[in-house]
Amino acid sequence: MALSYDNLRAEVADRIWYRANGVFAFLVDAPHTFGHSELVLKIRTSGHEERFFAKAVGHAGKCIRLLRTKLPSRRTEWRQLADYTKTSGPYKKTLVLRVSVDEKANTYKVHLVPYFKSHLGSTGKLYRATHDIRGHQTGGLLHWLGQREVLLDYDMRHGREDAAVRKRIESFRLPQLARVLASR
Repeated sequence: MALSYDNLRAEVADRIWYRANGVFAFLVDAPHTFGHSELVLKIRTSGHEERFFAKAVGHAGKCIRLLRTKLPSRRTEWRQLADYTKTSGPYKKTLVLRVSVDEKANTYKVHLVPYFKSHLGSTGKLYRATHDIRGHQTGGLLHWLGQREVLLDYDMRHGREDAAVRKRIESFRLPQLARVLASR
């Protein structure tokens, strides 16, 4: 069930690391990669998507700079999260995804998914295996994301109230990582 802007902000308050002008970014608790965040804008119910996206772009740029500069050096302090997301190697880029299935009328969401060298390697291996290709050809980023989504869905199948799921999420230490990202 999608939450309204205010209810979502209250629910994820301890994981928020960016705030500005009715916009916030928080670390998701079922991450594709290390630092996977969601950028949320409070919007009027009328208007076209391109207008909302244009409003999000400046904030996304600021968030990407923080992710790019602060995440690579911090992974050893969050080993469980890095291991769970199979994150290692240098930062490559941030994927910007407009993929929320359900949003309340007053919210607009954009996922920011930091992508590291380990993810690039996994993407290439999956692409070559799927297409029976030898060598070093690359491709298949969306397929790789889909495979990560399948894993996350499986890991969250009992919901966030399940003791094992809660323990795994707590091991990620997301509130502490949010404080690091929030420090300017």
